[in-house]
Amino acid sequence: MKTLYIWDLDGTTIDSSHRALTNSQGGIDLNNWRGHTAKQILQDSPTQLTPFMKKCIADKNAVNWICTSRVLSAADYRLIDRLGIRTPLILSRDEGDNREDVPYKMAKIKRRLNLPTIPKRRILFDDREDVRSAFRGLGFTAPDPYWWHLYK
Repeated sequence: MKTLYIWDLDGTTIDSSHRALTNSQGGIDLNNWRGHTAKQILQDSPTQLTPFMKKCIADKNAVNWICTSRVLSAADYRLIDRLGIRTPLILSRDEGDNREDVPYKMAKIKRRLNLPTIPKRRILFDDREDVRSAFRGLGFTAPDPYWWHLYK
């Protein structure tokens, strides 16, 4: 059965915790985040879910997208390529887009779901519960990170 997989990057398929600072509300400090150098970005590493993502990318019955809240730079694309996780569609934040993750990701993904080539079986991997909950409302399977070790 064909499956659509949507992958978040930070905290899901990429460990960037070595450079994450939080703001007073507990979220990522976007101003700090956007100022990271290529050297800092290229120190990010894979997570336990990355090998499964690579399997899905190689699967002819899978459609794979990345949807990240990052504003992607050339270094981010180099990292994605180095980790072997480039997907045919990569949805990333535009400069100056400061929306919260849920409305941002909904706007990026929701309008693409009615395309005739998009499978009805849909799985989202994202470390944020609010994002997973919103996509469950659209009929996605969105497993909690506690269960990710089962995806091999």
